[in-house]
Amino acid sequence: MKETAKNLNRMAKFGISEGISEMILTTKNASDSNKTANAAPFGITWKNNRMFLHLFKGSTTYENLMREDYFAANMTDDAVLYAKSTFYDLEEEAFDIAAAIEDEENGEEQKTISVPVLKNADRFVLFKCVSRLEAADSVVIDIEPVDFFIFNSEKEGFIFNRGFHSVVEACIHLTRYELTKDPIYIDYIRHHQRIIQKCGRKRDKEGFLIVKKKLMELEIADHFE
Repeated sequence: MKETAKNLNRMAKFGISEGISEMILTTKNASDSNKTANAAPFGITWKNNRMFLHLFKGSTTYENLMREDYFAANMTDDAVLYAKSTFYDLEEEAFDIAAAIEDEENGEEQKTISVPVLKNADRFVLFKCVSRLEAADSVVIDIEPVDFFIFNSEKEGFIFNRGFHSVVEACIHLTRYELTKDPIYIDYIRHHQRIIQKCGRKRDKEGFLIVKKKLMELEIADHFE
């Protein structure tokens, strides 16, 4: 990635740091002729000066980024938005379009790109997929930033709240339960429910209600208060 140290410093202000950063990725639906948008949380990995996604087959984000080269990583501490985009499709009204100018590698040409973003995100980064390494059931996509945008200038950073982060963890554990049916993930969700009840903001508790709705659909909600 070009200007790695500079980009890393800037990324931190947009919720992305070394390791794995959970963001809501927004993409164009490649299979839809109207190019409607999709939103789903995924981890962006930054390791050894390399930034990439590891996506598994079966997800809409996987299908979209196998066909489209651009996406946005949205930063938000809205637990409802995070939980809803994990398990359900967002309404079209939840999206906006961001445009940016990208310089071609030869430095002589420019092109305009447009990518769906979340209207209620605090800030977001537009990314380009620069290479794909496919495996039998997944793909690793190297990415690099194209442009940075701020929607909510009043938020200088990302305030750590145990309730919000427990909603994120509960969503992750529930998706893993769906894949494995391992009951240990239900225990993990119960643990995070207690943290949300004790430390969470109103919006975090509303976000966990979406998790409980999904639990009801899976017929395991009786494990929870």
